[in-house]
Amino acid sequence: MKKELILMTTLAAATPALADAPLSNDQLDGLLTGNTLYIATPDGEVPIYFASDGRAAANLPSGVELRGAWRLGEDHYCIDWTNGPQNSCTAVRKAGDQIMMTDLATEDPRGTVSRIVPGNTESL
Repeated sequence: MKKELILMTTLAAATPALADAPLSNDQLDGLLTGNTLYIATPDGEVPIYFASDGRAAANLPSGVELRGAWRLGEDHYCIDWTNGPQNSCTAVRKAGDQIMMTDLATEDPRGTVSRIVPGNTESL
């Protein structure tokens, strides 16, 4: 829990308090690499692990387990799921004290980061 708080505090301090401010590539790298992000969605919480070697894994509320490879973009990340969508890109923006995730192509909301935990806490 303490590491979780440190990551959130570091990100908040590093990001200007602007509405809908995109995160920089360096901020995204620090936010994602080696961490499990918990994304609050209307269907439930989705843990996504972003391994430092480029692997990604997620467990959907429906019970579907996704596995794939992720990469960084300028203000977004993309995942090619081996058992799901290819080139699934998500924009990451800071809005007030929240980190918002939206579909890069459609700008549809994907969810809000509820927690950031170092490592693969869900053994994904």
